[in-house]
Order: sequence, then structure tokens, then C-alpha cells
Amino acid sequence: MPPQYAGGIGEAGVKALREFVEQGGTLIFLNRASDFAIEQFKLPLRNVVAGVARTDFFVPGSILRIELDTAHPIAKGMLKESIAWAEDSPVFEVVSSGSGSEFLNFPATNVRIIARYPANNDPLLSGWLLGGDRIRGKAALVEVTIGKGRIILFGFRPQYRAQSLATYPLFFNAIK
Repeated sequence: MPPQYAGGIGEAGVKALREFVEQGGTLIFLNRASDFAIEQFKLPLRNVVAGVARTDFFVPGSILRIELDTAHPIAKGMLKESIAWAEDSPVFEVVSSGSGSEFLNFPATNVRIIARYPANNDPLLSGWLLGGDRIRGKAALVEVTIGKGRIILFGFRPQYRAQSLATYPLFFNAIK
């Protein structure tokens, strides 16, 4: 790989993205790219399955139930209950500055949960899920407002193959 194409976007790139969002832009992160956003933008979120041993939590590629906040524009026109394809995907928990996360740039009040895994039902619909209790009631899709813009984190792959009827509307609504 030529050196100019290696190494990622760097600090200058992150700064440019932050300015873009603050001025009214929208950034959308899919699946594991969400971890980059949480870390680089110091969002008030934590991936609750990061670093968890595969013997305690594992989802190799399964269809999971999600519950949508249909009052949010991203879930507009959707049913309250839907599905999403998860494959080694992050699962979000909102954290506040008082919870040991002193490096947060934004308050927890800037986070809106759009989709979460059911708290009172098995999240697994089809496939394999080990440690499903770890994700019950946790967020699968969130929006964080920053200045005039927003960062949207999909903790699943909305563009994955035949899931389009269930999750493409969420993705397309996010880019409006």
C-alpha cells in the first residue's frame, strides 16, 4: 500500500469530520465502525460487548429482534418491532460523565436511542446467540447530536443482503 493511503484518517481527519457535524452534517457509522466513532468523538456511549470473551457472548451472524422508537424520524413508517442482522456487532449503553467516563465530549442527554434489543424477550429470532442476556434492553441504533449535526451509530448491518425490508428504511431515513 502506498504510504499516502495507509494509516487511516488521523487527527486532522477526525477534526474535519467533527467540524462537518458541528456545522450541521450527518455521519453514519455501520456495525463495528461505531467503535471508531465512540472512541474518536468521545461519545457518551459504551460498547457493552467489547472485550467480552466469545465463551460469554457470541453472535456470528444472526437475526435479532429490535424494538424501534417510531416517533423518531429515522424509524418513521416502521413497525415498533422489527429485526436486524447482527454479526460480531457492537451493543450500546449510554454513559454519563459521572460514571467514570471523564473524557466524554458530549452529555448523555445528546443521545437518543432509536432501536434497542427487547428487555423482556429473547433477542434471538434466528441463528445463534450466546449470552443474549447481556444485550437485553441495550441500544442497537442511536443518534448523538453534536452542534447543529448528528452522528448515527448502527450497531448492526442495515445493508446486509435480504434484510433490506427490515433495515434499509432505517438507513435511508438516516441519510435524509
